[in-house]
Amino acid sequence: MKNIKLKYMISILFSLFLVLISCDDSNLNDEINKAVQANREIHITSEVVSNNFVGNGAQWGGYDLVQTWLGQETLSDADWNKLFERIDFMRPPFLRIMTNSGWSYDNNGTYDEVTKTKSLFKMLDYAQSRNIEITYGEWGHQSVGDISTIDMDWIANSVKFLNHLVNEKGYTVIKTINIINEPNGSWASTQGSYAIYKDVQIAYLAEMAKYDLSGVKLLGPDIAVFNTASQTEWIANTHNDLGDNVGLYDIHVYPKQQLIRNGEFSDMLRAYKKVTPEGKQIVLGEIGFKYDEVDAELKRLNEEAIANDPFAGEDSNMMVYEAFYGIDMADALIQTMREGFSGALVWNMDDAMYNSPDNGDWQTTALKRWGFWNILGEELTSNAADENIRPYFYPVSLLTRYFPAGSEIYNVKLPNKKGLRAVVGVYNGKYTVAIVNSHYTTYNIVLKSDALNSLTANKYTYKSNADGSFVGEVDGNGFAVPSENNVVLNFQEGEEMTLQGESFVLFTNMD
Repeated sequence: MKNIKLKYMISILFSLFLVLISCDDSNLNDEINKAVQANREIHITSEVVSNNFVGNGAQWGGYDLVQTWLGQETLSDADWNKLFERIDFMRPPFLRIMTNSGWSYDNNGTYDEVTKTKSLFKMLDYAQSRNIEITYGEWGHQSVGDISTIDMDWIANSVKFLNHLVNEKGYTVIKTINIINEPNGSWASTQGSYAIYKDVQIAYLAEMAKYDLSGVKLLGPDIAVFNTASQTEWIANTHNDLGDNVGLYDIHVYPKQQLIRNGEFSDMLRAYKKVTPEGKQIVLGEIGFKYDEVDAELKRLNEEAIANDPFAGEDSNMMVYEAFYGIDMADALIQTMREGFSGALVWNMDDAMYNSPDNGDWQTTALKRWGFWNILGEELTSNAADENIRPYFYPVSLLTRYFPAGSEIYNVKLPNKKGLRAVVGVYNGKYTVAIVNSHYTTYNIVLKSDALNSLTANKYTYKSNADGSFVGEVDGNGFAVPSENNVVLNFQEGEEMTLQGESFVLFTNMD
């Protein structure tokens, strides 16, 4: 009898043990499921990372060699109209246009408005008509003898020409002036000297004070940081020495692909944003990609493509012909917005703007191939197809068009997934949500928000293929069109979606 009772008690205890184990397994499974679910969620917050956004855009300028190359004063009307139509779709709120004494004015204070300024005025007329903010400037200062001895005649005539543009020609969209390109570089007119850079800015400001140019501020320091956070003192020194004369702070970045895709780019940007003075904005004055031994295969492919193209100069990125470049650029621009930068200017708009190398040989037709297209494909390279829009225009044009000047940029919390980035912009009550996956893995994600209930939006998608092509809807002009219209996104419940490897998605209810 005792044995029966004992067996009965053991049976009950064993059953209880199994129940407890089952409960523990259930709880464990619940925790695992919650963790898995949490690592799928992209969460739109109400945290503003920047407001009064300046905008994304591109380097646009040059065409100074058209007369040398083609024997005509500027581009044909057909080429200008094609350019304007494409830029109209892009709708950039911000552009950078650079020139030099000799290209746009003579250093005796005279202007040749028949030939030298023809292209410049075309661009500025366009920008003025669309109210596009322009940062205008010159590639470097002029000196007398030693580079530290500033040519004050050049200062006087450069500012006189700036006044001619702003007050006499009426190009009031010129908001900032950028006098020395990449002054921290050994290749710059300053040969890397901050002291010379500062002296040129101070001399320029003193000359500007003689005119009614209070609406134009400096853009600076315009340093080339490439991949490093080691040059932050240029921001601090510029603030200390030039103060409120600086309208916008800026840096130039030419990151490695790996820096972008592993997210270290954000860490670098954060360092420069941190030293930007309170209440001031910072932008990327140039952004493009350069490949070195870290991206060894891309470096090899780029050099091989340059060697095989008789019109590609040594300073070219031939990956602009490949769809993955659109993913890398989208990733870079989204990281830039997420870190509180107020805009970025892609290098560059058009191959036909500049030649390479930068040795003063204006006869050479070796181009800086970085553009969305080569508008002189037919005229200069006898290849009309080279005028076609290249893949990376697709995501960049959308990140330009649908993040207008004045937007508020909101933080988006991300799961721990390599290459996954997202950002939200709000303008006049309209929303844009941009998401990129620069990794090769396909992710199942859930888009959620406590700050936004739902959104009915058009959806654009871009997928890079291994052969260099992309999947994405375009119209007859090559402009992006939605893959779906009036998509209803329920952020409260969570919107489940599949984000393929090396893909970009943008939702917007903006026109």
